Amino acid sequence: MSDAIVYYNGLVVWKPPSIYKSFCSIDIEYFPYDTQTCRMKFGGWTYNGFLLDVRQLPTTGCEVVNKADDEGEFQFLGRGMDLSGYYPSLEWDLMELNSARHEKIYAGCCGQDFYIDITFKIEIRRKTLFYTVNLMIPCMMFAILTSIVFYVPPIEHKMTFSISILVTLTVFYLILIDLVPPTSLVIPLIGKYLLFTMFLVSISIMLSVISLNFYRRDGSSFPMPHWMKVVFIHTLPKYICIKTADEDDGSDRGSSISVSDIGPFMDSRRPSPFFITVNERQLNGRLSELKKKGMHPDLIRNMIQNVEFIAEYFNSLKKEDKISEDWSYVANVIDRIFLIIFSIMNVVGTWVILINSPAMFDNRTPLAINSVARPLSGDTFEHFINENFTQIAWWARTIQNSTAELSDSELCPILYQ
Repeated sequence: MSDAIVYYNGLVVWKPPSIYKSFCSIDIEYFPYDTQTCRMKFGGWTYNGFLLDVRQLPTTGCEVVNKADDEGEFQFLGRGMDLSGYYPSLEWDLMELNSARHEKIYAGCCGQDFYIDITFKIEIRRKTLFYTVNLMIPCMMFAILTSIVFYVPPIEHKMTFSISILVTLTVFYLILIDLVPPTSLVIPLIGKYLLFTMFLVSISIMLSVISLNFYRRDGSSFPMPHWMKVVFIHTLPKYICIKTADEDDGSDRGSSISVSDIGPFMDSRRPSPFFITVNERQLNGRLSELKKKGMHPDLIRNMIQNVEFIAEYFNSLKKEDKISEDWSYVANVIDRIFLIIFSIMNVVGTWVILINSPAMFDNRTPLAINSVARPLSGDTFEHFINENFTQIAWWARTIQNSTAELSDSELCPILYQ
């Protein structure tokens, strides 16, 4: 129940206490940097504009002004509601609260009668500190860890590190589902960034498998193609700040074992008659000397063949080790390339996500709320006493000092005040 104030001229003021609950569609495309706009429309369908008139009450510093849009003229009030009972929210900032009075004719429904309505526009902006600290910064850290995966040497622990990031990101995604308003209309901004990070982690795991496969390849089973040697060993390293393999192998070339180091005897096994003719005299001379010393020529030939076999064996091992080292070098080059690529993708992806959120560049300040006008605040009662009793004392002095007799029509409004 509430009291209605009846004035002498027939004006009745009735302010029933009420709570209006409404709903509006929530657009979470830019969550958690989103701004929501809700509208509440008040009017009467039973009585037309000749029988029911609804108007705005101007507030201090805000007056009703006439404006026009595509739908016609309307009366606009910048501060459309009384905020004396408003308390700031911990999650939202009140950015805009205006009202517009329309006089509309609904063709095909109600003839030429016009109907009056007042539409209140409420714009609120989400406070971003909580979501930035608890959602965006962890996602950025996961994205950085995705790039660091390629800085780890291509060993078994690299896969463990990559899979650990993926598992942690999956658990974090489950927590995010409880914080984001459920909707199937759009994917929120934080969801896009998290899916982008998860995509990078998944790709990094697959690339880590390829890198580890190259690193563990054996030169005897996997010969390296010529084009891969040209691209990944001789061309790309100088552009990604890696020491080339030719610089590392320059000091080791003198220690290799060649067949020519064994002596000219190995040339006697070659089928070319040129080499046999050239070395035959030397071979016969040395065999004659060894024969004089009591060594049989067949024994000497067997010794030469064995030494040649050992030399060829060590040469084959050297070549296989060189190919294995080349595969390991290619794995390091691939890791460095994807380290650069993923770092660029993380920076660009994070920047694109941030610049696409309108609230990041919204520098408007929330509506200022006068703390004195709030009910139940510290100085409200004192403010009420000072304002109202000062007014009553002034009217009392006016009646007391009045020498003329006042009529009832003049006295009633004074007594009411």
